Amino acid sequence: MALGVGALLLPVAGLGTEVPRADLRDFSCQRAMDPANRSIAADVVMRPVSLTQHMAVRVDLLVSRGPGAAVKSLRAGDLGQWIHPENPTLGQLPGDVWTLQKSVLALRAPATYRLRVRFRWEGANQAILATATRYSPRCVEPELRPDLAVRSITVASAPGHSDTLYTARIVNAGNSAAGPFDVLFAPRDGSAGATQTVSSLGAHSWLTATFTGSACNASAPPTITADPAGQVDDLNRANNALTATCPS
Repeated sequence: MALGVGALLLPVAGLGTEVPRADLRDFSCQRAMDPANRSIAADVVMRPVSLTQHMAVRVDLLVSRGPGAAVKSLRAGDLGQWIHPENPTLGQLPGDVWTLQKSVLALRAPATYRLRVRFRWEGANQAILATATRYSPRCVEPELRPDLAVRSITVASAPGHSDTLYTARIVNAGNSAAGPFDVLFAPRDGSAGATQTVSSLGAHSWLTATFTGSACNASAPPTITADPAGQVDDLNRANNALTATCPS
């Protein structure tokens, strides 16, 4: 009969204390702007129960993509598979300890991750002596990259001049500052374009960039683009450009 989870404690000789036979230690959650540097990690520690011949663990990476989203188990490498110590006899002595350093890299964001580790003790003829399950703390991975966007363009006549003013509202909807980057005004009537340089735009902030051009032509209106040269590690480049709508 399998032992209950509450029974999986091992007395430590001479100390009068007990140590768990199934444990997760040294949990870490690394947050980063670069997806390659995001990670979750923990040390899986396992000790034998009475009559143990083999020990095995299965590590699952649980992920939720947002509030109310379903929790899924991701598969990569040996995730979701039962694995054994390199030494097949480890666990046959009462003082044996198996420590498995487990880390998962290149986590996507935004998402919340958690490690679920299942422990299994096997006796003679692969009989299951005991099982246990442990969960790591949650690892919240926010999307940290900036997200530049041209949200609107206002078209107005320049007071006292025949020129037209094009004022773009540039926002950074991301969670970190962006900059430096250029804002490009690109007419489509053959006239010269213009560029303004932004030194920095904070997270969840906005600014305006105003350009002077010829009268707005509905058949060929100008376009304003934030960061046309791709200087910023932008979350979504699809919203970086906007074409003006000419007044009727």
